[in-house]
Amino acid sequence: MTALGLNGISVTLGGRKVVDNVSLAIEAGECVGLIGPNGAGKSTLMRAALGLIPAKGHSSIATLPQRERAQIAAWLPQSREIAWDVTVEVLVSLGRAPHRRPAAPLTNEDDGAIYEAMRIADVTAFRDRAATALSGGEQARVLLARALAQQAPILMADEPVAALDPSHQIATMETFARLARDGCIVLTALHDLGLAARWCTRLVLLNNGRIAADGKPNEVLTPTNLKSVYGVEAHINETPDGLIVQPIAKVAS
Repeated sequence: MTALGLNGISVTLGGRKVVDNVSLAIEAGECVGLIGPNGAGKSTLMRAALGLIPAKGHSSIATLPQRERAQIAAWLPQSREIAWDVTVEVLVSLGRAPHRRPAAPLTNEDDGAIYEAMRIADVTAFRDRAATALSGGEQARVLLARALAQQAPILMADEPVAALDPSHQIATMETFARLARDGCIVLTALHDLGLAARWCTRLVLLNNGRIAADGKPNEVLTPTNLKSVYGVEAHINETPDGLIVQPIAKVAS
C-alpha cells in the first residue's frame, strides 16, 4: 500500500519562509484538497514533496531515484504551456515513459493506458491534432490525460480545474474521486471551495505556509476559518449530495 508522508517540510524562497514546518500523512484512498489563499504555500509544498525544489524536512517520495519516483507519483503542474508541436496522442504517450526503456516501442499495455487516459480526459476526438493548436482548456485536459496515462498510485495536481468549463471541472473532480476510491492518493490544490467541499474526502487549509485546519470538508470549511483565513463570509449548507460552500461577501476590514 502506497502512502505519502511529509514531516517538518519547510521551504524558504527569496528570504521568505513560504512553507513552515508542515507535516502530513496521506493514505491510499484519500482525495485531499489543498486549499488556502494566494501565497499560502500550496504549490510550493507539493513541489517540495516531489523533490522538485530544495526543502528542509522529509518527504517519503522526494529522495527516491527519479525513475522510481515517476512510477509512484504523477505531477500535473499549474503551468499549462505545451512547448512541443506534437499530436495530442504523442504528448499523452509521454506519460508512459517511466514504465519503458528509452526508445522502446509502445506495448499493448501502453496503448491501452493512453487510450483510457484520453477517454477519461475527453480528448480522444482531437488525438491527431497538434497539442499547441488547442485552446487553453483543451491543453489542460491533454496534460491531465498525460498524468493519468502514467497510472501512478499518487497523483498531485496544482489547480487542475482552473482553465476548464464547469462540465469538465466536475468531470475532473469525479475522476479524482474515482481514483481515490480505487486506492490511489490524490493531492490537489484548489481555489474553488465548492468543488473542494463536494469531491474531496479531506481538506488541508494552509495559511502563511502553515496548516490552519485539517479534516473532513465540514470540519475545515467553517465560518470561522473562512473569515480568518480567506476574509470572506460564505453560504454553507449540508445537503444529501454533500456540502455546498459559496463565498458571498468580503469581510469588512
